[in-house]
Amino acid sequence: MTIETFKKMILDYTAHSDYQPCRTKEMARYLGVAKSDLEIFRAALRSLKQERLVVRLRGSRWGGREQEKIISGIIKITRSGNGFLIPDDPSIDDLYIGEDYLGTALDGDKVEVSIDAPKGQGFRHFGRVVAVIERAMPRFVAIIEKDMTARPEDPKNPFTYVIEDAPANLKPETKVILDTTRFPGESEQPAGKIVEILGPAGEPDTETAAILASYKAPGPFPQEVKDEVRHLAASNPMKERKGRLDLTKLITVTIDPDTARDFDDALSIEVNERGNFVVGVHIADVSHFVSVGTELNEEARDRSTSIYLPGRVIPMLPEELSNDLCSLRPDEDRFSKTVFIEYSPEGKRLAYHIHRSTIHSRRRMTYNEVKVLLSDESKAEDFEDQELLLRLRHLNTLAQILRKQRMDNGSLELNMQEYYIIIDEEGNASGMALSEHDFSHELVEEFMLAANCCVAEWAHENGLPVLHRVHDAPDEESTMELADFLNASGYVFKPPFKRERLQQVIDKAHNKPEEHSINLAILKSFKQAVYAPNSDLGHFALNFPHYLHFTSPIRRYPDLQLHQMLDSVFSESGDKLPKKLKKASKPGGKKLENLGLHCSGLERRAMKIEEAVKDFRRLELLQKSDEREFMAVVTGIRKFGVFVEIENYFVEGMLPRWMIEKKGYSTREVTPNAKKSKHGKNAPGFHLGQEVRVRITQINLSARTCEMELVEVP
Repeated sequence: MTIETFKKMILDYTAHSDYQPCRTKEMARYLGVAKSDLEIFRAALRSLKQERLVVRLRGSRWGGREQEKIISGIIKITRSGNGFLIPDDPSIDDLYIGEDYLGTALDGDKVEVSIDAPKGQGFRHFGRVVAVIERAMPRFVAIIEKDMTARPEDPKNPFTYVIEDAPANLKPETKVILDTTRFPGESEQPAGKIVEILGPAGEPDTETAAILASYKAPGPFPQEVKDEVRHLAASNPMKERKGRLDLTKLITVTIDPDTARDFDDALSIEVNERGNFVVGVHIADVSHFVSVGTELNEEARDRSTSIYLPGRVIPMLPEELSNDLCSLRPDEDRFSKTVFIEYSPEGKRLAYHIHRSTIHSRRRMTYNEVKVLLSDESKAEDFEDQELLLRLRHLNTLAQILRKQRMDNGSLELNMQEYYIIIDEEGNASGMALSEHDFSHELVEEFMLAANCCVAEWAHENGLPVLHRVHDAPDEESTMELADFLNASGYVFKPPFKRERLQQVIDKAHNKPEEHSINLAILKSFKQAVYAPNSDLGHFALNFPHYLHFTSPIRRYPDLQLHQMLDSVFSESGDKLPKKLKKASKPGGKKLENLGLHCSGLERRAMKIEEAVKDFRRLELLQKSDEREFMAVVTGIRKFGVFVEIENYFVEGMLPRWMIEKKGYSTREVTPNAKKSKHGKNAPGFHLGQEVRVRITQINLSARTCEMELVEVP
């Protein structure tokens, strides 16, 4: 008999109202299949399963589609190898899927799952993958094994791949990017073709490239984008100045880090005839060069944000724009959008106006230069531009007034120390340095916040369809958990939970041993800020009723989209936005909402990439250390182990449960001041921020992991 004949017999049989699920041999016996036809019969069953016309039930029994409840969704696999189904239907709870019930499904695949709970599993909702509908990972990073097969770098993919057309010079322990040519199946080993050789595993350049490939980070700019930039530069885009306020005689200055290559904001300050301060916040007019409908705009939208790595940047815009045409370089006329804000000497905002302008930056300064000039009188006396120095003093005085007002009004500011990786000329990590945040940074920061607020208010009042920066308040459960932790730590935090009380806790913990754990717990209680069209949601941490991002269109697409929308209004009103539009703009609708989701998602991807590369670089530095014992701080507590972070290196590792218990401790979470027993079921547990001493046992740069053991709990 043929496969098709058997398929028809099987479908007729399983569709019968009296059919009871049975195994392959039982079905073959009932249908009278000859022994010589068993292989064809099995092939028919496999074909029907692939077509999703029959399903494999518990106990290897076959059933018709109507005989079990099938749910479709996206599979998410944990590092432990187990999975969860996120159903397409949001009304259905997530389903747990044990490692043995994943079949050939991979992380991110769209699958069909049956609700089929074997006895003794102890899960309320248990599923089993019955079909893979759509694959999510056709391309991935892999490591070449000694037998010239490829093992996926991601532990969530447990399969080994055959390499098709492997290069002759391929060596073991090389990392490559592999394109899947054959997915995991029931009978055949999966296969792939190498599209790029990244280099020897564990090397800094290789690991950085592997991280970028794993997160699908953008590569070089497409040729059509390069061509558009070249034509743009050749067209002399700075020649058309009509409809712009000429501010080239105004004393303006850029203040940036020492290593900055693009300058997207400049400041000015004057005292008017009423004795008030008029601050000018001048932002690079990127939308003049990147307009809707161009290849440049589509590429910027696809990238959404620049990605900052130690020693390099993956920019949102080509360097010819970000570092040249759009950059507010000193001693050159540059197009900008300017927000003029008038303040009383006491820091009360009196008025603001938004313009299209042309500026001429007087000087490019660094934070350190400004810090020295404003804190060292002898340096200030020798400074050659006393006019500019006077304006820097005015800016600093006003910025500190505005900062105090903002904090008094309930803005929150965590004290989380940040370090940056120092990269040497060979591209290796050579050290870490503290990222300073002093009054020179606050000087710039306060006026950027002020400009963002002014534009956000104008956009809100006029219904401009743009993305706002939304930060929702923590939910009740997170706040209660935080309150329990803070109160147990000796920091009173009780209802009503107000920002002012939270800031008091932050300030009280400053420079104390528990400062890191207190700030970490507060940070973990917060929700993530996102981009959304709804201007009424506000920003919880800053305590602003309306807020958006206006000041970085070179490196953030939401800022650029805002500038483009402002251009559509400027075209009707000359070089100054009216206080009120004659007719409110149409709302952005679903398209704008989707753009917000897109930009928020890619922002999180950029953060993950940046952190993953920094984690590797820290690991690289730790491996070079002659020491092997370090103090560490507890960052997470789970039933299976305790996560700790090595102090001064910020490398995280996990102390497994068996190791913890061997030392006479437990993996339960306790409050910082809890009484501790020595042994037994009341053995002492751990709390966030607790210090422990650990010993490094192995560092694997290729796997980007650090194994450690517990030495003692001081």
